[in-house]
Formats: sequence, C-alpha cells, structure tokens
Amino acid sequence: MHPTGPTPQGQSSPIDTSNLTNTAATARQNWFALIALSLAFALIQLDASIVTIALSAIRHDLGGDVSAMQWVVDGYTVPFAAFMLTAGSLGDRIGHRKLCLSGIVLFTLASVLCALAPQLGWLIAGRVFQGLGAAVLLPSSLALVSRLFPEPAARARALGVWGGVASVGFAAGPLLGGLLLSSFSWQSIFWLNIPIALLIGLVIRLLAAESPAQQRPLDLLGALLGVLMLAALTAGIIETSHGDLLYYLLPLLVAVVLGYFFIQRERRPAAMLPLKIFSSATFSWAIGVGFLFNFCIYGTLLCATLVLQSVLGLTGIASGLAVFPLAVVVCFGAPASGFLAARFGPRIPMLLGFCSGIIGALIVLLAGLNGSIPLLMVGMGVLGLCSLAMPAMTSVALYSAPHQHRGLASGVLNTSRQMGGAIGIAVLGAVLGSRPDSTAILVPLMIIVAGCYLLAVVGTWFATAARPSTFRPGLAGPEGPDHHGAASVVAELK
Repeated sequence: MHPTGPTPQGQSSPIDTSNLTNTAATARQNWFALIALSLAFALIQLDASIVTIALSAIRHDLGGDVSAMQWVVDGYTVPFAAFMLTAGSLGDRIGHRKLCLSGIVLFTLASVLCALAPQLGWLIAGRVFQGLGAAVLLPSSLALVSRLFPEPAARARALGVWGGVASVGFAAGPLLGGLLLSSFSWQSIFWLNIPIALLIGLVIRLLAAESPAQQRPLDLLGALLGVLMLAALTAGIIETSHGDLLYYLLPLLVAVVLGYFFIQRERRPAAMLPLKIFSSATFSWAIGVGFLFNFCIYGTLLCATLVLQSVLGLTGIASGLAVFPLAVVVCFGAPASGFLAARFGPRIPMLLGFCSGIIGALIVLLAGLNGSIPLLMVGMGVLGLCSLAMPAMTSVALYSAPHQHRGLASGVLNTSRQMGGAIGIAVLGAVLGSRPDSTAILVPLMIIVAGCYLLAVVGTWFATAARPSTFRPGLAGPEGPDHHGAASVVAELK
C-alpha cells in the first residue's frame, strides 16, 4: 500500500487497494476450502450413523445374522480407529492435502464397492476400505483447517464450523437413511457418497494449500499390530453369540498375544504411541471416559435400530424418526458444554452429561418393558444429553498431557473413542443376538449402558480432580494454546 499524504506536487496519492483485494479473495478462498473440509468430516460422520438404519434391508437382501450386521458396522469403525495415528504421521511426511485427497478417493471407491456388493462379504470388505479412507481423511482435514487459519481467533471460529457441520452429518444419518430407504434401495446410502465426495475433493484440490512435508518416523509395524489386535478383539466379542468356544476364544487369545507385542513395540523411543503419555493419571482417566462415551452411543444406536426394525417391524424412515431425538440433542449438547465448561470448569458438564446418560438408559429400559415407542424416543433424547460431557472431557485429556504431546493426545483420544464405538457395537450386539425377538432385550442392554455411564461418572470425578483452570485452553502454558487441543475440543462429536 502506498503511503498517504501530500505528494511533491501537493496532491494526495490514491490508496492502492490491490493488497486489500487479494486479502479478501484469499479469505473467501479459505472459507470455501473450510466448507469442503467440513463436509468431508460430515460425510465420515454420516456413514457412521446412516448404515444402522439400512441393516434390516441389507439383512433381507444379502442374508446374515446379528453378528454379520455388527461386522457391517464394525468393518468401518475398526480400521477407522486403528489407522488414525498412522495416517496423521503419514500426512506429516507426504503432505496433508495429498493424503486428504487420497482418503477421499479411497472412500469414494469403497462406497462404489459397497453399493455394488453382490454378497455380504463384499459389503463388509467395502466397509473396511471406507474405514481406511475415513482414517486417512480425518487427521489430514484437521491439519489443513489449522493451516488455513493460523490466527488463533480465526482458527477457533473455523474449527467450530468444522466440528458443527460434522455433528449435523451424524445427526442427519438416521433420518436421511430412512428417507432414502423409503424411496430407493439400501444401496442408495452408498451411492449418495460418490457425487458429494467428488465435489469435496475438487474444491480441496483447487483451494486448500499443501502442507510442507516433514521427516517424521512412521511405525508401520506398530500400526499393523494395533489393527490386528483390535480386529481380533472385536471378532472374539462379536462371535460370542455363536456359543462355540473356538469362534470367540481363539480370537480373544490372539488379541492378547498381539496386545503384548504391541506394548513391547511401543516402548521404543521412536514409537507411534509412546507409553509415557499415560503417566498422567488424569489423562488416562479422561481417555477411558472417551472410550465409554462412544461405547454407549454407537452400541445404543445399533441395538435400538435393530430392535425397532426386527422386533417391532418399523420401516426405515419410522425407525430413523424414533432414534432421531438422540442425534438432534447431540448437536446442541456440544456448544452448551463449551459454555458450561468456560463458566464452571469441565467437571459440571461432564457429570451432567453422564448422569443424563444413566437416566436416558433407564427410560429406554422402561420402554423395552412396555414396548412403547414414544417412551423410547424420550429416552433417546435424554441419552443425547450425554454430549454435554464430550467437549469438556476432551479439554481435560488434552491439557493434562505434556505440551509437546498435545497433538499426539488428540490422536490417542480420537482413537480411543473409535475403539469404544467398535467394541460397544460388538458387546451390545452380542447381547442382542442372544434374544432378538422381544423388546425386553433392551433391559440387559440398557443395564450395561447405564453401568458404563456410571463408570464414566467415577472416571470424571478422578479426571477432574485438578483445578478447573488447568484444563482451559487459554491457560495452556507459556507456549500458548496448542492448535491440536483447540481442534479436538470442538471437532469430533458423534
């Protein structure tokens, strides 16, 4: 910009607005890129919830029992959970835009495979590749958002948009799935991904700048051990419904052996998951609470949908409307949690959230005894208030970890949550498979859910024993707020 003031001839020189114009254009470009990255995250969230509504139709067309339907869901959540840490490290090495686009391509091709699947095995394989694509996409989209908005205030607003749009994606899943099933076949929930993903990828390719490549160690063996361990553990739990010891005991033993080697591997200095990060009891309690959160949400959504369709005979759109209160309340719980945590510290919203989960589970239990759909809808809405706990709990996890490990803490927390979702589906689905012919099956299911929320209340008490200011992002220490921490506080709520 030229300086203003008199020229040698006594006249004022005009202001050069080119820099202002360029700045405004760059800001618009960054916000369009943010919308695309937010929609990419929303698409991941959508596929985590929309498929539960289609399980009855999938079972009718392709066959399979309850455990097979669990694999349709966990085929997505297991690789999603297990590969996120490795994907984040890989993005540091090759560039996050490149990895983000690769994740979109993989997710799109996997959606085609799911839509064209002639047999159940092909569908589960497609879901596995979708989970891999989601694992590649999520950490890269977060890194790109942080790079597009380096200024703290702008970044906070951008991450709020990113997480809010993703929550809407999750909330829309049950109802949108029901609408698609009422007009088309179950394959339509996968065909829907393709034009959306291609448009998102094009915008990101054109508008999002590439991140610089960094030399970071890549622990492929540790990642492989972690994936196989989680898959074996999930398989063992799911197959307990078959009653044959070999179906579930052998995978569980394999999971124990792989877990041992995984822990030994991660004791190395250059490990993917340095175990010293768990030296903080507060951090460990918070990670456990995150596990329980997704265990209950994912497991409840799966089982309630199957009971509504298989036992009560509801259509896809009717069952979607029945569980819709949970998803809607989840969207409003996250911002309310941020307000409460800023005013009272994290303990209050966490306790409110998990106590609401206990009450909601007991209401759904009563609905199962009475076969009452209105009462079940009320219970699902109250269960959704557990979302009050998640953002506050995330801040506890991130700001109880050492400053140099806050990015890693974000990855550990998200991985723990996805593992909780996968195992929740496995455990509650195994209970459901034992007696799927009556709504009374909701009684033992909701007893388990209420018990897990009670454990989360205990975990909350220990995790928030420190002063509330310890967990507030604005007091992150002399280095200032860490952008990975801010991201996780607002970003991921399912």
